[in-house]
Amino acid sequence: MLPKSGSSTARYMMKNEFHARQVGKSLQPNSFKKGEKMEGVEVITFVRDPLSRFYSQYDEAYVRAAPWQKNANPFYINPDTKKQGTPHPFPYLYANIHTYHDYEDVFCPISTRKSRKNCIDRQSQENGTLASRFERFTQDYDGRDPFDVHLTLQVPMMSSTDGLPLHMTQIYNTTDSEGGWKRIRQQFLGENVVSGKEGQKNGGVIAGRSYPRRFNSELVSVKTQRRICELALLDYCCLNLPLPDVCKGKHYSAGGGASQDLFCILDTKGHIQPGIFPDTKN
Repeated sequence: MLPKSGSSTARYMMKNEFHARQVGKSLQPNSFKKGEKMEGVEVITFVRDPLSRFYSQYDEAYVRAAPWQKNANPFYINPDTKKQGTPHPFPYLYANIHTYHDYEDVFCPISTRKSRKNCIDRQSQENGTLASRFERFTQDYDGRDPFDVHLTLQVPMMSSTDGLPLHMTQIYNTTDSEGGWKRIRQQFLGENVVSGKEGQKNGGVIAGRSYPRRFNSELVSVKTQRRICELALLDYCCLNLPLPDVCKGKHYSAGGGASQDLFCILDTKGHIQPGIFPDTKN
């Protein structure tokens, strides 16, 4: 399953409804040829609208790459020595935010809470500090070198290094996660999903980290939303996903030319490529 595309829901459903366990398998097409071990195996995944996914990707990557996050984080800053393994490519994201409590005080200000426990499940109360940094990041980021795996587009994770698709037999959209899991259960278990009180029981999307978004996405400008569509254009084209209304129209330019719609092309190798590459905006 793809990160930030219903993977938490998938893990829950596979474990609790299908009583399956997680193992690693190659999805290279050769593994599924006649006579090979994976012959006849169904490969299922879910994809997600790239604009909404980018918000979730960023929130996840922000915390995982934060200077206070010690585990598997090259950007960790030792609070005693102040030494950092690798400089973060976008250090302004964490300006004056040195610990998780500093971060929490931004999206859950002291004046709005009785205790820190109030901050876990409540909607962001930030004043635009985090949203403005997110907007700056989308302009500075070109999409080619994500600082955390959670920023990776969906299509590269569904493809081999030569750009050819990995073996996948069923692709569903998280927009109808419940309907997708209902069809999967009917196919493999021969029964409908029994409706439950909680979304995860019937396959509804589970919030990946079970907490609300930390930056206030309502403050994100139209300009930034359109930039995100530009960054995620490969996903929109290869997965045949409709552009959000905000990204439709002649809002983009390539090489200083006239404004035009977002579009993709086929290169000489037959690979789909963005027609407009998201160069950094300086």
